[in-house]
This record gives sequence, C-alpha cells and structure tokens, in this order.
Amino acid sequence: MVLGAGLAIWAMPSPSEPAPAPEPAHADVPWLTPEAAAQIIGEDGGPGPVFAGVILGGAEPPPEIRAHIAEFARANDVKLELEIVHGNVAAIRFDVTFGGCCGYEGADVLALRLARPRYSACCGCEWGWVDDWSRAVGDRVEARVRVRVNRVQVRWEAAVAIGELLARADQLLDDDPHAVAKREGDRWSELATRRYRLEVPFAFVRYPELAASLPIGERRDLGLDVRTERGRIVEVTIPQLELEMVDDLPAELRARWGRPSVADEDTWIWRKPDRVITADRGPWSFAITIRATATEPRAARPRPRSTRG
Repeated sequence: MVLGAGLAIWAMPSPSEPAPAPEPAHADVPWLTPEAAAQIIGEDGGPGPVFAGVILGGAEPPPEIRAHIAEFARANDVKLELEIVHGNVAAIRFDVTFGGCCGYEGADVLALRLARPRYSACCGCEWGWVDDWSRAVGDRVEARVRVRVNRVQVRWEAAVAIGELLARADQLLDDDPHAVAKREGDRWSELATRRYRLEVPFAFVRYPELAASLPIGERRDLGLDVRTERGRIVEVTIPQLELEMVDDLPAELRARWGRPSVADEDTWIWRKPDRVITADRGPWSFAITIRATATEPRAARPRPRSTRG
C-alpha cells in the first residue's frame, strides 16, 4: 500500500510546474475577397485598377506605382509581378492559391471572372471546365490562364498581330532550343521528345471550348508547335489559325514570303534556300509549317533496272 501510494504521488505533476499550454489554433488564411479580385481583374478580364499606370509593351512604370502594386499584393496574400524586358513591360502576372479544405471552390469562382470556358466531349456528354485557355481581352491584350485545383495563374501580355506572329515563327527556325527556353521561361514547355510548345500572345481561336476536348499536349490553340533535331529548331508550326480571326492572312503571307511557288485552293508552298513554308487551308482554319530544307524528305530514287537475264 505504501509503495502504491508513492508511485501515485510520483506520477502526479508537481504544483510548481506550469500546466501545458493549449495547442494554438491554426486559422486558415482568408481568401481573396471579391473587392480585391475586382481590383486585380478588370470587368473585361484584363488587368484591373490596381495596375493603373502600367502599359503592356510600354516603359517600366515609376517606383511609386510598383510599390503600390507590391503593397496591395502583400496585403491580400497574392503574387503580382511586372515582367520587365529591356526596360519595357512584357507581361503582368497574377498568382493566387486558395487555402483550406475547399480552396478549389475559391479558384473556380475566381476563374469565372476570367471567362473560364466549358466544354463537352460529345453531344449529350457532361460538361467540364477548361483548365488552360487563352483569350483576347480589352484593347489588344491577351490573357493566358491556368487553373490547378486551388491555384489560379494569369499572364497578361500585349497581343501580337498576324504579321508579328508569322515573323516570330519564322525567326525561330535554326535557333538553339536551350537559348529559347532560357529566354521564354514558362512560355516554353516540353510536349514529347524533341517537341515543344511556345506560348505566344495571339488568339488562335475565337471559342477556346471548341479546342479543349483534346489532351493538353495535343491542343492546337495554345501556341507554336516546335520540333528540334541535333540541338537546333528544324520545324515551327502554327497549328491552327481560325479563318474568322485572320481575314488578312493571305496578304500577310505574301508580304512575308512573296508569291508562293505552289498555290491551289487548299495549299500554298514557298520554297526558300534554307526552308520550305506550307500553308494548308481546312474548312475553318489554316495550319502553317516552316521546315528547314535539310529535314525535307528526299524524293525516292528510281530503282536501277536489273541486268540479269
């Protein structure tokens, strides 16, 4: 009995020891409010009022504007960045992650401000949300949006015209893919072995939902399709140019490459010393491929006639 009592007393906490502190409550970080979202995303889906004084393609804004944007981002727990290239604003970036158990709901609601498209794989099939899309917004601005569960990323850039798009594709041929990847950052992505996509600020289609049923690696509306061999870019394809979006395409093609050597109702071909350009017209769109001459398949040689009797 005495031994038992002694053990019981030894197990009790000493009166001089403080009671253990309760576990701190882990409060979820508040979601981005609708009012703050309206400051970041304008009514048309372009950059909102918080970016007042920032001109896409224009000169870098003064320090006080950048400081205001940085303070707004800190206060609302989001990322707001200006991508500056050679002293000019190349892009405005917005990145937000919604925490808690149901952060995907916050991401889905915010994506609606960016005109998130829906698609159905077939007539009568269930509708689903598109997770990657690009669309023209405002005055010559292109928005590129990604939704990943509870995270939304937006990149706004000054949209390029069809002539600028053709020039950009043409200039990529024979470039070093590693140099392009370093220069373009997250605009450059690997799709397969020696096959890449370069995102460009151009509206390839009017309705992204019509192209969204394909796996993302096969999507034709998100950028240029690039192929490499032996450390050089040997082929650049503009996979889809919706005819409604490029009424002036024939004139731009001639302005860039002159009169085609082959021209029929559906195909135009230009043969240059180092490249071959092909423009194929489908029912609703054009596809343009620029291929290095060295990669062109050689014509099959006739087999010599046998001299054996």
